[in-house]
Amino acid sequence: MKFTTIKTTSLFILFIATTIISCSSDDSPLTIPQTVTPTDYNVLPLTVGNNWTYDVSTDTGTPPATTSTDVITADGTVMIDSKEYTDMSMSVGSTGTMSTLLDQNNYRSDAGITYMNGDFTFPLSQLGGSDIVILLDDAKMIDQNVAPGTEMSVENGTTNQTVGGIDLDITYTLRTVQQETLANHTVDGQTFDNVVVSDIIIRATATTVGIPLTILPSQDIYVIKNYYADGIGLIDSNATFSYELVDIGQTLPIPLTGSAITTQQITTYTVN
Repeated sequence: MKFTTIKTTSLFILFIATTIISCSSDDSPLTIPQTVTPTDYNVLPLTVGNNWTYDVSTDTGTPPATTSTDVITADGTVMIDSKEYTDMSMSVGSTGTMSTLLDQNNYRSDAGITYMNGDFTFPLSQLGGSDIVILLDDAKMIDQNVAPGTEMSVENGTTNQTVGGIDLDITYTLRTVQQETLANHTVDGQTFDNVVVSDIIIRATATTVGIPLTILPSQDIYVIKNYYADGIGLIDSNATFSYELVDIGQTLPIPLTGSAITTQQITTYTVN
C-alpha cells in the first residue's frame, strides 16, 4: 500500500525582537510591547516561467522505494477576488506531496506572507475510504512576520465514510505552522543560505457510528516540513504519514499501524 508523503522543506524567517522596560519617576514600570521586525526574504519567487526540478522518493517500509523526477512550473497568473495569484503546474508522473499541493493551488505573496488558494487532498482512498478535499481559502503557507511556532492558518472539517464495512465519523484539522529561519541548509551536497521553515500538519480522529468506539485516537497523521531558500523557493520537503489504530476486535482492511515517508529535494531550478 502506497502513501504519498512529501519531504517538505519548511523554511522560516529570522525575526528581531526588542523588549524595552523602563521605570517612571514614581517607580511604576512601563513596558513597551515586544515588536517583531521581519526579514523579507523572497522564499517563493512567483515570476511566470520559473521552474524547479526535484528528486522524489517515497518509502513505505517495504522495498523498493518509489521514485520520480518532478518539475514544477509557474505557468501563468489568475485573478481571484481582485487579487493576482500565480498558477503552478507539475509534470506528468510527479509523486511528491508538495508537487501535488503546488499544482492544485494558486499563490501570492504580500508583506512577507505567502498565501495559497485552492485545496489539499488527503488520500484516504489509499486506506479504503474516499479522498478528503480540504478547501484552502487564502491560507497562509509562510509568514515572515511571526515568531517560530506560530500557528498561521487552521481548517477544520468532518466526514462520514464507510471503510472496510465500518461506518466512521472522521474529524480532521489542517494547520500551517511557521517555524525557524536557518542561516543555511544543505540539500544533496548543495548549501543554501537564508532558509525559512514551515509545516503543514493534519490531525485526525475517527469513531464508529452507532455505538461510538474510537478507532483512530486524535493524532498527527500527516506532517509536511518544508524548507524555502531566499530567492530560490522550495528546496527540501519531508512528508511523513503515520497512524496507529485501536484494536476493536474486528478485522480491518488495513494494518493497525502504518507509515510512509516522502522526501522531495531540489536538483535544478530557473528563477527570474
